[in-house]
Amino acid sequence: MDHFTFSIRRPITTAMLFLALIVFGVKSYQELSLNLLPDITYPTLTVRTKYPSAAPEEVERLVSVSLEEAVGAVGGLVKMSSISSSGLSEIILEFDWQTDMDMAALDVREKLDRVYMPDEVEKPVILRYNPSLDPIIRFGLHGSDNLFRLRTIGEDVVKKEIEGIAGVAAVKVKGGLEEEIVVRLDEKRAASVGLSVAEIGSRLRLENVNLAGGSLREGRAEYLVRTINEFRTVADIANVVVGERGGAKIKLSDLATVERGHKEREIITRINGRESVEIEIFKEADSNTVKVADAVKEKLGIRGPPGFLERQRAKRAKARFGADSPRRRRDVVSQLPEGIRLDIIADQSEFIKKAIAEVKSTAMLGGILALLVLYFFLRDFRSTAMIGLAIPISIIATFLPMFIADVSLNIMSLGGLALGLGMLVDNSIVVLESIHRCREDGDSLEAAASRGVMEVRGAVIASTITTIAVFFPIVFVQGIASQIFSDLALTVTFSLFSSLLV
Repeated sequence: MDHFTFSIRRPITTAMLFLALIVFGVKSYQELSLNLLPDITYPTLTVRTKYPSAAPEEVERLVSVSLEEAVGAVGGLVKMSSISSSGLSEIILEFDWQTDMDMAALDVREKLDRVYMPDEVEKPVILRYNPSLDPIIRFGLHGSDNLFRLRTIGEDVVKKEIEGIAGVAAVKVKGGLEEEIVVRLDEKRAASVGLSVAEIGSRLRLENVNLAGGSLREGRAEYLVRTINEFRTVADIANVVVGERGGAKIKLSDLATVERGHKEREIITRINGRESVEIEIFKEADSNTVKVADAVKEKLGIRGPPGFLERQRAKRAKARFGADSPRRRRDVVSQLPEGIRLDIIADQSEFIKKAIAEVKSTAMLGGILALLVLYFFLRDFRSTAMIGLAIPISIIATFLPMFIADVSLNIMSLGGLALGLGMLVDNSIVVLESIHRCREDGDSLEAAASRGVMEVRGAVIASTITTIAVFFPIVFVQGIASQIFSDLALTVTFSLFSSLLV
C-alpha cells in the first residue's frame, strides 16, 4: 500500500518529481525530429560510375557488367539491378534488412578496388540513397541572362557549400549552359594535308596533359619536376601543331575554328518564364528530411518565418555579434552577385511540417472534445479539471522516452499518442469514480484517495498492460512493416506507462 499512498503522504515530493518529468519532457520535445512518416531506411547502396562520352552499350559492357560481377559476392545481398545510360552507370544493391550497411559499404568498396577499369572511366562512387527517389528540396538560381555564369555559380559556389552538409547524399545541377571549347574542323582541308579526325584528336589529347618529370637532387635538397602543358586559353589550343607538310608546320587554326561554346543541352529550366539553373538536393537513406532541409536552408541563408525559439536565438546572436557581423554574412545568398537570386522551388520539409501541425491541432481538438464530453456526463468541474490536468502531463512525460528511443514526431507516433490519450481518459475515469464512491461511504479525503485506488488498481493495471501486450510486439516484426509501425507501438507503450504513473 505504501507505493499507492506515497503521493498522498508526500505531495511536495510528488509534485517535484512530476515537475522534473515535465521539464525533461519539454526539452525532449524540442529535440525530437519531425518527419511525415517514420524514418524508413531501405538497405540499399548505389554504385555510380561515370564514363564520359561513352554510349550506353560501352558503359554496360565495360563498366556495369564488370562491377556487377565484382560486387555480386557481397554478403547479405538480396537483389542487384543496374542502369547503363550515356556516360553513366548506376548499380543499385539491395541488402537484407538485418545487414549492417556500414560494413556492407566497406565490403563493396573493397570489391570495387579490385576491378580494372579503362583509363577514361572515373572512380566508382558509393552513395547511400536510391536515385529513383525524389529530391527533398529544389532551388532555382535566376536573375541573369548569362547562363554560363549561372551554371558556374551553381556548381562552384552553391553545390560545393551544400555537399559538405551532414545528411546530404548528392547535389545535382541542371539547366544553364556548361562551357565547352568547340573545335570546328574543316574535313576537306584536313584531308588535303593527309590528316584524319582521329589523328587530330589524338594530338590534342597528347598536348593537353601535365606529367611528372621525376626529381632533381642538389646537395641535400630534392626537387620534384613537373611538365606543365595543359591548355589555359583558346589560343593555346589553336596554336597546337597537328602535322607537318613540306617542312612547314600545320597548326590547328589552319584546319579548324576554335571558339568557346557550350555542351549540348538536354534540360532547360525556367522560373517565371526566364531560363534558370535548378539545384536538386538528395538526402542519405538514414537522414531526417526536415533536419537536412533546415541545415541546407540555413547554410544557404534561406530561412522561413522564425518561431519563438528562433527569434530568441536571433536576438542573442544580434546582441553578441552585431547586425552586420561577419558571422551573419557567411551564408551563400549574401555572397551571390547583385541581381542573382536563389529561391526555393519545392520543399518536402515544409509539407511535412504542415502535415504534422495539422495532426497536432487535430489531437488537441480531440482532447478538448474529450474533456467536454466528460464534463457533460460528470457534471463536476473539479473532476473534469483533474482529468484535464492529467492528460497534458502524461503526454509531456511521454516525450522523454521517445527521445531516448530516438522516435521522431510523425503521423504514426502522434497516432500512438492519441491512442494513449484515450486510454488515459478511461483509467482516470475509473480511478476518479472509485475515489468518489469511497467519499460517499464516509471516508476522509486521504482515506478515500488511498482506498479508491487500491480497489481498482488491479483492473487498471491489467487493462493497461493488456493494451501494451497488443501493441508492443509489433516492435519485433521485421522488414518495412517494423519501420512503419514500430514508432506507433513504442509511443503507445510509453504513453500508457506515463498515464499509468500519472
